[in-house]
Amino acid sequence: MKRSFPYSQLVPYLTLLLWVLPLVLLRSGQQSLMAHDEGIYATQARSILQTGDWVSVQWGGEAGFDRTIGIQWLIAACYLMFGTNEGTARLPSAIAFVLSVLLTYRIGCYLLNPRLAWLGAAIFSVIPLVAQYGRLATQDSVLVFIELLAIWALLEATNPQLKTRNSLWLLLAGCSLGWGFLIKGFMIIPAAVALLPYLIGQHSRHRHLTNPWLYVGLVLGALPPIVWLKAAIAQYGDKPIAELFGKLIHLKGQTYQGAGPFYYVWNIPANGFPWVFFALFGLWLAFFKAEVRQLLKDNHARLLLLGYPILLLVELSLFGTRTHYYPLQLMPFVGLLAAIALDRLITPNENLQAAKPFQAINSILGGFGTLLILAGCAATWLVSWHPDVRSVGHRAAIVVLIVGIGWLSVWTIGRQKSADQSKLSQQWLAGLLLTSWVGLTALNMTGLWGNYNPKLKTFLQTPQVEAVLKAHPVNFVVNEDQLSRDDRKTHLLLNFYTPQLGQNLTIDALQPGEFAWLDPSTAIKPTQYPVIGSFQTWQLVKKPLE
Repeated sequence: MKRSFPYSQLVPYLTLLLWVLPLVLLRSGQQSLMAHDEGIYATQARSILQTGDWVSVQWGGEAGFDRTIGIQWLIAACYLMFGTNEGTARLPSAIAFVLSVLLTYRIGCYLLNPRLAWLGAAIFSVIPLVAQYGRLATQDSVLVFIELLAIWALLEATNPQLKTRNSLWLLLAGCSLGWGFLIKGFMIIPAAVALLPYLIGQHSRHRHLTNPWLYVGLVLGALPPIVWLKAAIAQYGDKPIAELFGKLIHLKGQTYQGAGPFYYVWNIPANGFPWVFFALFGLWLAFFKAEVRQLLKDNHARLLLLGYPILLLVELSLFGTRTHYYPLQLMPFVGLLAAIALDRLITPNENLQAAKPFQAINSILGGFGTLLILAGCAATWLVSWHPDVRSVGHRAAIVVLIVGIGWLSVWTIGRQKSADQSKLSQQWLAGLLLTSWVGLTALNMTGLWGNYNPKLKTFLQTPQVEAVLKAHPVNFVVNEDQLSRDDRKTHLLLNFYTPQLGQNLTIDALQPGEFAWLDPSTAIKPTQYPVIGSFQTWQLVKKPLE
C-alpha cells in the first residue's frame, strides 16, 4: 500500500516562509545601492552583460581579480531575467536569506528538536545583521547559505531513513566547498576548518571522511572555479592568481578601520542585539545545565551547535581583517542557542514571575523600551529644527519608537499574573519576536535600509539629468589617483546608474556634442563646457558643437 505524503511536515516550513518573506518583499518605493561593497558587485555584474565577458571581474573598463566571480554571475543571471535595477541585484541574497532560514530549521531538527528548531530559525531571521545583509547585493548572505547547505547535507547523510544515505548528500556537501570559494574566495576555508572537529571526532559514527562520494563532490565543486581561473589566466596571464593571493595576504595582515583584537567582543552583540545575549545564555546552559546537556546528548549536536561556531569565531578573531559582516556566518547558531535560552527562560518550574532570570531580563527590556521611547520623542523634536536631516531623522525616530513601544509592551506582558502560565509565556515570546520583526520591516519600508544614497538617486532623477542619461552615452573623465574615498564611491554609483556607458577619456579627448561625468579634480570653464548638473562637485557636462 502506497503511503501518503505527511503534509503536516510542511507546516513549519510554510509558517517560516510567511514569517520571513515580508522581510525581503516589503520595502520603500525609493531604492539606491550602498557603494561598498554592494555597488561593486552590482556594477561588475552589469559589466559582464555589457561586455559579454563572463571571465573578467571588472567595471570602468579595468579588470581586477582581488575577488572571485560567483556572486557577479548570479546577479548577472538575474539581470538577464528581470532587468538591471537594485531589486534584481539584491535577488540572490534575498533568496539565499530565505533558504538559509529554512535550512536553519532543518539543521535544528537534527541538533535539538522541531520546536526549538523553528524558534531558532525565526530568531535567526530577525537578527539585525542577518536581515540587513539578506537585502544587500553582496557575497555574504549567499556564503552563509552554502555553509548551511554543507552542514545540512552532512546531517542528511546520516539519516537511516533515506535510501540515498552517504551518496548524493555527501556529493552535495563536497561540492559546497568549491561553490563557496567561487562566491567568497578563501573565506570559505575557515568554515571548512570549523567542521573538522565534527568530521574527525564523529568519524566512527558517520564515516564521512572515508566515503568516496565526499571527494567526488570536492572535485566536482572545484571544477567551476578551476575552469574560471584557467580562462582568466589564459586571458590575463598570472594576474588572477597574483591578485587573489595578494588580496588574501593583504587582508591577513591589515586591520579594517582600526578593528583591534577585541573588535568582535562588542561588534557581534551590537549587530545581533538582543539575540546574541540570549545565545550566550544558551551557551552557558549547554555547558552547565544537565537538562540542556541531555538535550545535546549526541556528540554531533555538541560538535556542530557548540564547536563549529566557537572555532569559527576564534578563526575570524585571529584573522587580521575584522569586519562587522564576517560574523554573519555565526548567526544561524546564535539563533538556535538563543532558542535554547528562551525556552528555558519561559518554562520555569512554578510561575513566570517567580523566575529570577526572567524577572531580570523582563526588567531590562522594560528599561530599554522606556529609554527608546524617550529617545524617539527627543529625536523627533530635535530634528524638526534641522531641515537637512529632518526626513531621515523622523524616519529613524519612528523605528526607535516602534521598538521602544514593543519592548515596553513585552515588559507589561511579563508582569501580568495569570493562571495559564504557558499562554502568558508564549505571549511574551511572541511579543519579543514581533518587536524585532516589525522594527526591521519599518527599517525597510522607511528606506533607512535599502535606500542608501537617496540624494544621488534624487539628483539623477532631475529632468535635465534624466533626459541626458536616457538618450545619450555618457563618458567618464576621471583621475583615479586624485579621488578621495567618498569620490570613489560616487564614481562607482554613477557608473552603475548611467544606462549607456561611454568611454574613460581625458577632457581633451571628448568630441563635440559628447557628454561626460567629470570628477572633482577636473578643472573646466563652464562657459566652454556647459554644466547640465552637479552632485558633490561631480559634474555632468556636454562638449559644445564646434
